[in-house]
Amino acid sequence: MASIQEAKAALMQSAERGDGTLNQIRSATEQTEQVLTRLRAVAAGTGHPKIGKAIQRAEHSKRHLTEAGTLIQGGATAAREYVSVLG
Repeated sequence: MASIQEAKAALMQSAERGDGTLNQIRSATEQTEQVLTRLRAVAAGTGHPKIGKAIQRAEHSKRHLTEAGTLIQGGATAAREYVSVLG
């Protein structure tokens, strides 16, 4: 069984990795927004259903990225809070 210090260190490491993952998700979200901007610009010149489908899927991806960011941030916060509980 791990000591309290080892558990605290592991929790903090997990929280830090969560922060890194959150930064990657934010970057992916920004890039997805750029994709959407370009797709919408193309869509303005055409009414093709494939462009609409591409926009719909990119928007769906962005929503999932936002949800993933919220979840990973909550996990990192919970890990830090548990470190506080351990003292």
